[in-house]
Amino acid sequence: MTHHCLPHRRFRAGRPALWLVLLGLWVLPKHSMAAGGQDVQLEASILLVKPAVVLLSSEVAADVTVNCGTGPLHAVQPDPIYETGSGFIIHPDGFVATNGHVVQRFYEMNESQLAKEFLERAVAQACGPALAMVPDGARKIRLRAIAADPVNRGKVQLFKRLQVHLSTGEIYAAEIKAYSPAIKPEEAPPGDPRASVGTAVEPERSGKDVAILKIDTHDLPTIRLAASSATLKLGEPIFVLGYPGVVLNHDFLSRKSQLEASVTVGRVSGFKIDLTNRRVIQTDASITWGNSGGPAFNLQGEVIGVATFISTTIEGDQAIQGFNFLIPVDSIREFARQIGVVPEADSLFMREWSRGVTAYFAGEYRRSLAHTDAALRIMAGFPDIDRLRADAQMQVDKSPRFIRLSKRFGFGLGAVAAVALLAVGIRTLWRRRSLPTPRATRRRRPLRRGPLRRFGRPRAGPPKTRLRARGVGK
Repeated sequence: MTHHCLPHRRFRAGRPALWLVLLGLWVLPKHSMAAGGQDVQLEASILLVKPAVVLLSSEVAADVTVNCGTGPLHAVQPDPIYETGSGFIIHPDGFVATNGHVVQRFYEMNESQLAKEFLERAVAQACGPALAMVPDGARKIRLRAIAADPVNRGKVQLFKRLQVHLSTGEIYAAEIKAYSPAIKPEEAPPGDPRASVGTAVEPERSGKDVAILKIDTHDLPTIRLAASSATLKLGEPIFVLGYPGVVLNHDFLSRKSQLEASVTVGRVSGFKIDLTNRRVIQTDASITWGNSGGPAFNLQGEVIGVATFISTTIEGDQAIQGFNFLIPVDSIREFARQIGVVPEADSLFMREWSRGVTAYFAGEYRRSLAHTDAALRIMAGFPDIDRLRADAQMQVDKSPRFIRLSKRFGFGLGAVAAVALLAVGIRTLWRRRSLPTPRATRRRRPLRRGPLRRFGRPRAGPPKTRLRARGVGK
């Protein structure tokens, strides 16, 4: 009976430890994956969509011939008017979405007003040095008179260009296919405004602040648009990609990395209604000048909105971060539909790049290399792809084959071990329940091994010499 009691006591003492081990095997991996899963998903989503985010540049320049009244004519090229913004590719055949106000000066260029501005600057540049000794007030009057002289009218030739810059360094001329300017508080349109399509500006202005551009190429990286922004939730994490001017033109940064988009992260912090009674999305993700037209994504890498306007001080010269606004992705879909374009996230490039990113974060570096190489054969020069490929190659070079195989099958073996331990615990518990209940036994005295006296010391044993002789054979 004692034989059954001892294992029973040992099992009862060790049972909590066994269940703690099983609980640790089941809970801790899940907890660690949950803690790092969102960060990994964010990094993977950013890498996947970055190649399809582009820099837009709008430039207006002029050649001016100036007659200062004395001396020879001056051929002057004043500094051009240069503006930048952000955009994203919605179709592999070269359709790009952005804000209307990013291309507004280019699209609605008032040639007479621009010619006047360029002429005044050219006159100051050509005729100003000869008037350097003239008092400031009189000098300004003289320069204005030269600019207004009929001999200088019609001497301004304007040039304008709109370009899309990929992060590979490639530059494409762009054509505007659909357009709506930004809303102005003093011009809030009543009724049912329409968008401008083509090259003519409609009398009614929608204020949706959207433009769709076209560049002449194909098999481009693309971005998936969310079906609608209506499914967004308050507090949902998002990230914004674009080309903020403070980074693009930073004095301490090399131009080598100028074409790489910057990412900011935040959350959906509100849903508001603008002056045209349309829904806009509020976010605390940082946005500033140059981010306009940049896409905002959910963690699945889908565009949910476009960075449109920010909050500034009363003077308008300083941004107040944490209170920025996006137009919903629904507006992009609407304008694409107007020109007969169905946004398409699938392309030869994106198939390979997507598989390469997925394999990389699964630890399958050889497979990641194969897919990234295939993507680079379609279009090379993306900095993020080059970096990911280099890291995948480094992982392959430093990991022996047996380590790669152990990583591949490690999760499976861990699951098998957890199931085995669970089975052992259940089996032990079942056997314990099937054993008969131990009976109470009467305590017995141990048997005496030799003659003992009731009182006094025990008898002396054999002489030590006899024991020694028997033990060693001497």
